[in-house]
Amino acid sequence: MNDSFRQRNTAFFSQLGKLIENSPLQDAQRNLRALAHSAAGRLDLVTRDEFEATQRMLLAARQQIDTLQAQVRELQARLDGAAPEQTPSPEDAWR
Repeated sequence: MNDSFRQRNTAFFSQLGKLIENSPLQDAQRNLRALAHSAAGRLDLVTRDEFEATQRMLLAARQQIDTLQAQVRELQARLDGAAPEQTPSPEDAWR
């Protein structure tokens, strides 16, 4: 009896699985998934890793710009014969 019950259940679930695979809901899910992939492909998206790498490069560039601008202010002050000024600069707004 146990084997007969198991065979009937296996057959039932096998048929049920085939019905679900061929159901309109499954088709709609496949179509929506394909539409989402197509829409995402047309967008100019980047991965999280690419975004974070670009963010690190931007931070390094900003730090380098700040350093170079401070050096330019110091050199300009030397040329003008005055001490370097300590006024806040526009790059301080980045912080």
